[in-house]
Amino acid sequence: MVVQASMEMGSSITYTDFQATLRAVVEQRSQQYQNIYSIAVRWELDDTNAELDTAHFQSMLKNFDTDPAEVLVLGSDDDYPVYTLSRAWLNFTAKARLNNERNLIIFHYAGHGTTKNGSFNIAENMSEESKTANFERAILADVKDPKGFSDIIDILFILDCCYAHYTTRAPKTTRNVIEILAATSSQTVTARFAPNNTFTAKLANEIARRKKAHHESVEFTSVFQSLLTRSSTIVRPTHALLVGAASVNIPLNGYRTVDPRTIPADYNALFAVNISRDIIKEELKELSTWMRKLPSFAGLKIENIYHTQSMCLIMRASFSVYTKLHNMQGYNLIAENPGPALTHLLQPELSEEPASPPSQRSMMSERR
Repeated sequence: MVVQASMEMGSSITYTDFQATLRAVVEQRSQQYQNIYSIAVRWELDDTNAELDTAHFQSMLKNFDTDPAEVLVLGSDDDYPVYTLSRAWLNFTAKARLNNERNLIIFHYAGHGTTKNGSFNIAENMSEESKTANFERAILADVKDPKGFSDIIDILFILDCCYAHYTTRAPKTTRNVIEILAATSSQTVTARFAPNNTFTAKLANEIARRKKAHHESVEFTSVFQSLLTRSSTIVRPTHALLVGAASVNIPLNGYRTVDPRTIPADYNALFAVNISRDIIKEELKELSTWMRKLPSFAGLKIENIYHTQSMCLIMRASFSVYTKLHNMQGYNLIAENPGPALTHLLQPELSEEPASPPSQRSMMSERR
């Protein structure tokens, strides 16, 4: 279990935003994308066996009935890799930007990640002479620009490296999603494992397992939740939503009979949400009724309610649901995968019952 050390209880959201975001995060929207565009990036002088991760990524794509990814290898003789990366990104995404169909862009990178001057960079290797490319400048600045992509384009980044994102988001819902899954938020060389145990390999294996179990689709926050439950997960993966309150959800190919929404969560979150006004009794009843009707995967319920400067709800949900609310204004994580409440330990112990008086027969025996 992971406990959040502190909570910014000062931030609150309106009840309208609370309702909208809560409904958005429990809606597993399996999209029938007209086009899925994928690209895999690595360095020529990479020292992490990134080429094998490109193969794992290509294997993962086969389960989605989509074409293989384009591959960009940043060359050892490239003096300006950031421009190469930026130009490749613009050329690669041009088709998705120009048509009016529902599209998904998947970007995969395997290698080293680092922070330079406050910006996320990808790095060639661990040597002092290693080349770097400013990923924030080349790509993320583009996707964060509201005018860069229409709201019918979803973007999924899979970064098999260190990446951290802590910016608080407004409690808003959008038609599109920009989502990041990364190997870890810690800058440590242990983020890279043996070729068959890397973050990309784990993602590919989990998606293959679900296909074998005949799942209808794969939601990536659900995959993230599953990776957290693995005993072999030493380095913790990380997840971030740059835009939206949903997760990329792709139909699997093959024989599909299992609706993943019917599977109860095996990893949960306890969190607080601060509402800027009092919630009346009728609203609470309506909210509770709606929660009880949700599919099993959500695990959403209210644990307690407190009056503070705002109204504070303590809630429980599957971690895949809470992940979409993380770093959103008004929502604060308390604990991951908490067990049952232990409030019974606070109850005073019952006093011992008085001893029953000795029987008359035993008293007579003692006199003898």
